[in-house]
Amino acid sequence: MNDHKWIVVGEVVSTQGNQGEIKVVPHTEFPDRFFAMDSVRLFRGDDQEPFAVFAVEGCREHKEAIILKLAGIDSISEAEQLRKMLIKVSVDELMPLPPGRHYIFQIIGLECQTSSGQKLGVITDILQTGANDVYVIRPYAGVTKLKEILIPVVPHVVLEIRPEDGYVLVELLDGLLD
Repeated sequence: MNDHKWIVVGEVVSTQGNQGEIKVVPHTEFPDRFFAMDSVRLFRGDDQEPFAVFAVEGCREHKEAIILKLAGIDSISEAEQLRKMLIKVSVDELMPLPPGRHYIFQIIGLECQTSSGQKLGVITDILQTGANDVYVIRPYAGVTKLKEILIPVVPHVVLEIRPEDGYVLVELLDGLLD
């Protein structure tokens, strides 16, 4: 089995034109990355191995999407076969983030601890609300009667994010465990 950790950077949502181009919705803060890609790996859903790898013959922006022309895909019907496929990159191909920023996959699975040393549980999801992200924590037994703890990702609540040490340090707001 491959140890690769694949990260989704785009999704094929439709065909574009009649020359086999595909319309991709970027799932990245760096959509310009598509202009530097020589090839793309297409995956079906949660597959761990690529369905196919295609050389990129052309790339352009169109509204909020990226239009790609892939080698060997020259008709609408061929392009249609790629609809709903995901474009993924390996972890070592990710764009570097500024200091203090983390990718979601680096945070999910981390233990959430309070500044007083209480271990709350494990981060299972991150809700992106627009105003601020919210960590969804599956609490350890005995921490709370709640099925999940929601922690707003704001500076006075999330004090440190330490993926290398396996935890996130938080200062709980009053009433958060009730």
